[in-house]
Amino acid sequence: MKLPQVFLKLLTPTLVLGALVFQTSCSGDSETASNDTLTGDSVITETDIEDEGGMLPSPLQVAAIFKSSGLKYLPGITSSAEKASSYSTTFTRAWSMGVYSADMAYCVLNKQTQPAQTYLKAVRSQAEQINLGKIFAQTSLFDRFNNNLGNEDSLQSILAGIKEETDAQLLSNDQNHLYGVIFAGAWIESLHIAGKVYEQEPNEQVMLKLFEQMVILESITKELERNKSKDESIAPLLADLNSLQDVFNGLASVKKMNENPDLGFGDVKPTKEELMMLIKKVEEIHSKTVTKA
Repeated sequence: MKLPQVFLKLLTPTLVLGALVFQTSCSGDSETASNDTLTGDSVITETDIEDEGGMLPSPLQVAAIFKSSGLKYLPGITSSAEKASSYSTTFTRAWSMGVYSADMAYCVLNKQTQPAQTYLKAVRSQAEQINLGKIFAQTSLFDRFNNNLGNEDSLQSILAGIKEETDAQLLSNDQNHLYGVIFAGAWIESLHIAGKVYEQEPNEQVMLKLFEQMVILESITKELERNKSKDESIAPLLADLNSLQDVFNGLASVKKMNENPDLGFGDVKPTKEELMMLIKKVEEIHSKTVTKA
């Protein structure tokens, strides 16, 4: 399916960079993510997205998108880090590495440093199990994180460094097929968190960001499709994500916008019922994957 023109118009630089790549310098603890990732009016085209191939946003960027919309911190809605050791396959470990990365980003952006530290340990544990231990073994990222607890700017910079090192190690180890799996885990977890918060505290801006996030789904499925022959567990995940795309495409507001690309959410407001249909499907995928240890 071609990306609806309305979503291409809605994309801010946060989503532009989210659909492309997170560019943050990590050469020092005091460096922070550029303000350009959080503000502005730039527009991205479908060609821009396609030209970038498999580049997907970092979990930190997705979390920042929701944070900027007013998403609050609620305890107890993230996945259990205690379950990390129960994941036993490369696929589930990669998936849960993504999940815990999203949980860690959510905690960091909400100044929940102790839970964030717990999730960092879970991320490191999963990385070590799938031959990505060099992310932490050959860098000071783990120690820098622990030494900068309470310094949100530094922690965000360090999270960007973890994303950068993960991408580099996947390429170096010829494990690129795990790239989409890790991000899909982070993305579903982020939507799960946003959905849970929205259910308790409805917020129109959060609703809009949930809909906007669907622009990334096609890039995720394309990345997984390219690599599904490398791990038999990718195909069932693809089927689940395609079913989420089908739910989205079937929404009346989306159909109306596809029929008239000049319309936006300001003209065709999605209903709460439509959002809950999306959230329900996300929860089906989330509950299936987080329990598949």
